[in-house]
Amino acid sequence: MSLNCQSGGMSRRNFIKTSAAGMTLAAAGGFSFTPAIGQDRRSDLRIGLWGGDFGNLSPVIRWDISAGIIMQHIYDGLVRVNYAERTILPWLAEEWANPDPLTWRIRLREGVQWHRGFGEFTAEDVAYTWRYHLDTSSFQVGTAIFPVDTVVAESKYVLEVKTKLPFGAFPGVTMGYGGLVISRNAHQEMGDGEYSANPVGHGPYVFEGGRGNEIELVKNADYWRQGYPKLDRLLYRAIPDSTVRLQALQNGELDFITHPDARDVAGARENTNYTVASTPGWNWDYQQFNLVGGSSSTYTNKLVRQAISYAIDREAIVNEIYSGEATVTDNQIPEGYLGHKASMIKYPKNGDLAKARELMAEAGVSGYEVEVITSDKDWLRRELELVAAMVSQIGINYKIRNLDIGGFNNLWLNKNFEQTLEDITLVSPDPDATSWWFMHSRGSSGAFANSQMDDLLDTARAEVDVARRAELYSQITDLMLEECPNIYHCNVNLVRIYDAKITGFDPAPQEFTEMVDEVSWG
Repeated sequence: MSLNCQSGGMSRRNFIKTSAAGMTLAAAGGFSFTPAIGQDRRSDLRIGLWGGDFGNLSPVIRWDISAGIIMQHIYDGLVRVNYAERTILPWLAEEWANPDPLTWRIRLREGVQWHRGFGEFTAEDVAYTWRYHLDTSSFQVGTAIFPVDTVVAESKYVLEVKTKLPFGAFPGVTMGYGGLVISRNAHQEMGDGEYSANPVGHGPYVFEGGRGNEIELVKNADYWRQGYPKLDRLLYRAIPDSTVRLQALQNGELDFITHPDARDVAGARENTNYTVASTPGWNWDYQQFNLVGGSSSTYTNKLVRQAISYAIDREAIVNEIYSGEATVTDNQIPEGYLGHKASMIKYPKNGDLAKARELMAEAGVSGYEVEVITSDKDWLRRELELVAAMVSQIGINYKIRNLDIGGFNNLWLNKNFEQTLEDITLVSPDPDATSWWFMHSRGSSGAFANSQMDDLLDTARAEVDVARRAELYSQITDLMLEECPNIYHCNVNLVRIYDAKITGFDPAPQEFTEMVDEVSWG
């Protein structure tokens, strides 16, 4: 099913001159909205996201970014993040304590109801969910649930969790990223497949229907937060092409879009029909080398990896790919995180080709060819083409292989690749989330094995003294810059464009968090 809009109908030049009135998705065979007679304001919101089919909507199966945005409205988390202060807020977990280094006690909110009559949310649901992750070795075992040894529902609303190691980031990582919980009763009745397609949550919106690239949610009349959500209906559509997403907004088919082409942002800012939110992201664009898969590629020499990093003009990436809506960086810890030293520490923002060629000569390498994979984000594909041109100046030929996100994840997570260029959204305000998974030999998202790095990462993960942790992450960053298992390009702003009459949207720095539960039409 395609949108009924022609590529010639909108250009960046005429975008600022055009109103948001126009067609509805009904003309394309999709969503429509007809205000009731006498209705003062709308009660729905039509949202255009990047990507293809949304796929799985169950927290116990790996989900993609766009599906995660929807899931955050179907399920409430145990905690939420105060992004301005980088603190963890109580949500379904009202309070927690760490009485000894290996014990966490969590008290849950009472009276929260599962959708579709599946009863009250209790400690048994959390225990069931985390045990299910462990028993099935789900993706969360490598990310958020890894420290959990045992989890017991002491009472209807109290959990006791024993961990395998001290982990001070437990509230932000395990209760945060791992804090989307399934209904034990519903899951046992439905099974994985049906639960994934027809999810039962306890959040502000109830899954109404849809499949593929269209999903509809309706207001949860029994939601525990009085007065929320503000809207009656959310209509999501996945559109992989950024220009088509923008056309759909311009033509009145959508009210809110993510991931516009950065070249269109300036024009959107000049159009008073729209609000543009550009938020520095907890993320990075980066290259990753497979250093654990037995590769014989020339890049296994760290001098070659350093040469590549020196060859990269990061400022050119920010300007040409993101039109300035990003910040250059050469390391994994963004500004505002514990352990952040500076955006640029070792490698110049405009590169240094002379130094790069010197390192290639020191390594005894005149040039080589390597396959580099990326996903179906159009901006990353353009970035890879630009980076390939940069490294060609030191004799390296990138053979580009573009994949859909499923194909990319299959190769990446199974470490069946030589080199990647991709982006990552960080799941927690704790520096552990910036480093351990990507640079530890057991990290699910890494491809690097170095005993010194492992020791530093494990020590930092278990340390509770803030000053000592900051010093450890400084050492981790220095070692990363020397070894270059990953090469970081920039921290990218998350840009949303939406109808100027929409109020109450609070933009988040995480790509999978687009909360509209407090949004309404002004």
